[in-house]
Amino acid sequence: MKNLTKRLLTAAVAVPLLLFVFNLGGLYYLAFICAIAVLSSIEFFSLVCPEMPRWRKAYITSISALLCVSAFFGLVLMSLLFTVFVLASIALEFRKEDFTDCLKDLGVTFIPFIYFGWMLSHGVLLRDIGSHGSVSAYASMEQGLADPGFFFVVLAVSCTFLNDAGAFFFGKAFGEKRLARHISAGKTVAGLVGGFFASVVCAIAVNLVFHAPLPLAWAILYAVIIVVVAVAGDLFESIIKRSVGAKDSGFIVPGHGGVLDRFDSLIFVFPFAYYVTLAFYRVGSAYTQYP
Repeated sequence: MKNLTKRLLTAAVAVPLLLFVFNLGGLYYLAFICAIAVLSSIEFFSLVCPEMPRWRKAYITSISALLCVSAFFGLVLMSLLFTVFVLASIALEFRKEDFTDCLKDLGVTFIPFIYFGWMLSHGVLLRDIGSHGSVSAYASMEQGLADPGFFFVVLAVSCTFLNDAGAFFFGKAFGEKRLARHISAGKTVAGLVGGFFASVVCAIAVNLVFHAPLPLAWAILYAVIIVVVAVAGDLFESIIKRSVGAKDSGFIVPGHGGVLDRFDSLIFVFPFAYYVTLAFYRVGSAYTQYP
């Protein structure tokens, strides 16, 4: 009950702040995404490889943040920097004389900046999706959305968080059968079902609040995809924690643990939400012509 109270108080404070930042967009939203990337990287290194040299931790964390910044200027620059960072990280291994730990070093290099840099960068791309000319035209004329990025970020984040909440409460009330006991003892089939229903209801509600810019089938599709991907993200973080025998990634978020504990699902959701959104606009624009 004490942990539940902390969760509710955290939500009461965080939700209005998040909505404010999402609405502002621009550099404020970018700073929010970069903060998640940096803090998650710090937690990751504390869990997995605290003995890693500080310069290497700083290098990888900087890469993660720079990838998020590059996304602010578009997918092409983001892809270019990602390629450069991969090649530069491999080149760093050439200076070694002993290659015994080469693959291990590359693993703890690539996982963080793919996980926190590349994947979180899609949150920036999603917020700025209205900068695409065809998206902007379709959103304003067919959906009545002046800022489609705000709508889709709110949809993705709210469905992710409601999925977590639904899984938590249903799992506590009805959870007996474990979903993946070998990965996480806390995940249950009942929690999965509860998260699914919570996410679907949330998607429909958010869609209605924004005057139904999505057809009902697309709103439900978003919810279904988000549930599947969010659970995968949660389980992946559980694998990381189980591999080092840790319960939480940190303690900065009351009632949740660390930043990574709170945003693990969302890190996986952002890329899928972005590409599903692009698919929606590609399908819609293909049958719509503007003067």
